[in-house]
Amino acid sequence: MNTRLAQLHKLKNQIFEVAIVGGGINGAVSAAALAASGVKVALIDRGDFAGVTSQESSNMVWGGIKYLQTYEIPLVWDLCGSRNHMLEAFPNRIKAISFLAAIGPTAPFGRFLGALGINLYWVLGRFKTKSPKVYSPQETLEIETLINSNGLRGSVRYDDALLIDNDARFVWDFIKSAIDHSAVVTNYVSMKDATQENGKWVLHLRDEVSDEQFDINADIVINAGGPWGKDLTTKFHDQTLHQLALSKGIHLVVPKLTTNNRVLAFFDDKGRLFYVIPMQDRSVIGTTDTRVENPSSEVTDEDRDFVLEQANRCLNLVKPLTKDDIISERCGVRPLVVKGKKDVSKIEWTALSRKHEIEVNKKRKIITIFGGKLTDCVNVGEEVVRFVKNLGVKVTKIKKWYGEDSSEKFNQFNSEFSNLSSTTESDIDFIAPAIWRRHGNESFEILELFKDDSRNLERIFPELDLTLGECKYIVKTEMVQRPEDLWRRRTAVSLLRSAEEISHNPLIGQVNALI
Repeated sequence: MNTRLAQLHKLKNQIFEVAIVGGGINGAVSAAALAASGVKVALIDRGDFAGVTSQESSNMVWGGIKYLQTYEIPLVWDLCGSRNHMLEAFPNRIKAISFLAAIGPTAPFGRFLGALGINLYWVLGRFKTKSPKVYSPQETLEIETLINSNGLRGSVRYDDALLIDNDARFVWDFIKSAIDHSAVVTNYVSMKDATQENGKWVLHLRDEVSDEQFDINADIVINAGGPWGKDLTTKFHDQTLHQLALSKGIHLVVPKLTTNNRVLAFFDDKGRLFYVIPMQDRSVIGTTDTRVENPSSEVTDEDRDFVLEQANRCLNLVKPLTKDDIISERCGVRPLVVKGKKDVSKIEWTALSRKHEIEVNKKRKIITIFGGKLTDCVNVGEEVVRFVKNLGVKVTKIKKWYGEDSSEKFNQFNSEFSNLSSTTESDIDFIAPAIWRRHGNESFEILELFKDDSRNLERIFPELDLTLGECKYIVKTEMVQRPEDLWRRRTAVSLLRSAEEISHNPLIGQVNALI
């Protein structure tokens, strides 16, 4: 059983070739790729996996269409290629979805340039998505009545991709892959300091659950701290050629605004793209782009007012959205890469590239990952493997380290699920695919919980695809230490339901008692 205690025991009693600090998307893919390459690797995170920036994205796996405005053609080409690959590797977890972008009064271009842009985007995407379309104002309103007609000059439709479940769940997929390939992975373990002795790294760690302090040894260290990368650089006593500028982006989760399964795109009053994104039975609106100094930034009243104002301006709502409509909030800090020793405070951060950079200190054997996106996360993992190999670690041919389990067994799972005496047709159509999507072959273990006690089939909330049995399974097998690990990251319940709804749900109380 790969429980946290079992992983912690291995962490204390093994010597590693590579130690990764940071369990967001960059750290997770690095651990998964290295472990599948035969490298003895450890990963720690001072909190939960995907506990900060990697749980606050737009859930989009996209080709970066907005970067066409800054003429970053090579970046868009690469991101589109990565998006296409991710759609192939995760056919159930990532789905293509239509984006309908309204060209309103604040759009920086008209319909003609919009048409050129989406067709170029289609070309850069290797024609792997549906062909784009351009609509007149009247056609736009026929397609989507939610769009405000004031100043509308038309719209364009193109395809990108979206995570079906939340981003933090996706990070867990890579954590699980790393563990399956013999990586040692633990959450709630912090690095207090690090020293080098005789060419070997000694990381001084603390178990944040028990307060126990201990050391581990590794040949190479990887800084995957995201916005906190600078803090880790200091602890590694390192100097890097790159630095970070931090930008805060927020989203607000509100009741579902449209029944159409598409992403609506607008331009806010600053000319930036603004989205209405479907998330199960809710809508997500945002985002913002605010320069900050502190990676621990929070949503402010100013942030809320701005997002609500943009939504009410762009949408034809019967009743304007207010703060009372906010179900939950997402707030993440983008680590944007700056090369050289420039004064970051004077840089126009909105013009900074969103691509990642990986820097290697060969002499001290430190690898630092700057920036990155969900879309090209697999590339980060494979690049890290190459850099580790260049630093002298033996690397075997990479086994399959990402992607979904074969769908061949799904029919068997679905058949056994449908034979449960207490299942309904809606359960078979709604619950079974969701369990398989999140757990693959492990779904059969959840099935046994249903067979043992039919009460485990009860949904946590009637409208959601999450059952009591699945939650019990996650608590037992996915290193859940705190309720928020389960309800915010392994699942998206705390995004989809208000704190009050959660607090009054007896099933949630029942599960929390197991943590």
